[in-house]
Amino acid sequence: MGEQPFSLEHVRHPYEVSRRILATLTTVVAYIIGLAILIGAPLSGLILLILIISIWFGITLWRARLLGGAVKVTEDSFPEINATLNTLRQQLDYRKGIDIFVSDDVDGKAQLISLLGHRVLIIDGGFANELKGEEYARLRFMMGSFVGALKARHLRFTLIAVLLDQLNKLKFASPLLNPYIRATIYTGDQIGYLCSGSLESSLAVLTRYMVGKDMAPQISAPGILKQADLVQKQALPRYSQLLQSRPHLVNRYVNVIAFAACVNPAEYRTFESGLDPAPRQMLHTLLSSSPQGRAVAARST
Repeated sequence: MGEQPFSLEHVRHPYEVSRRILATLTTVVAYIIGLAILIGAPLSGLILLILIISIWFGITLWRARLLGGAVKVTEDSFPEINATLNTLRQQLDYRKGIDIFVSDDVDGKAQLISLLGHRVLIIDGGFANELKGEEYARLRFMMGSFVGALKARHLRFTLIAVLLDQLNKLKFASPLLNPYIRATIYTGDQIGYLCSGSLESSLAVLTRYMVGKDMAPQISAPGILKQADLVQKQALPRYSQLLQSRPHLVNRYVNVIAFAACVNPAEYRTFESGLDPAPRQMLHTLLSSSPQGRAVAARST
């Protein structure tokens, strides 16, 4: 499963289409208002132009600092990571440029910067090294989830997607755009799972995002599922997710399981069989609230 090309149209998160429509309408309206302001106030247009040039220059300068302080992934510096990237780009038919840098002490273990045509993935060196085992399944999930999310946002309406990426940096627009960005991250995780070909490896990466290398082996699936159940039932955690562009990691964990149940029932059943009755029932409850998992939960109960 990890080596065959596939169509992104078949692996989109179910909520992505409706949330993209909302984000597109928001983007179009915001830019129409902005254009009207520019026409009515030329000085504002000049200030905006200077701001855009300043941002572009700042990003260019930041990339130059990366070249001086981090190591760019190439066939000479990191041949395994570079080969994985090339495989993923071919598998996803992703033709846009993306630079990968390996650095020390990266916040969140890995960061994707997509702004004004710049697409840069920065990976913590220790984290990247941890993911190179298991025939690179974990590395393929991590990189596939980032590249897949980019592909999902730019597969259609490229201009709108680019404008949306820039508009999302403005705090006033984020509440309307965040649901779409979160949906593309879910889609990216689903693509990452297909690229890795392993549910266990995919969930292991998400666990390491949560607690890091040393503690990850001590964390069990039932513990994460119990926490995900609390997040689903309590209002404040759900509300806090509405204010951010990234889903809670426990929700991403459950979504990957739900997607695996849809596309690879045998692997899902293997995972499910390793759970005791109580966490298994909790998983069914979580799946029943997931768009992919409702049919699976109905068959499992």
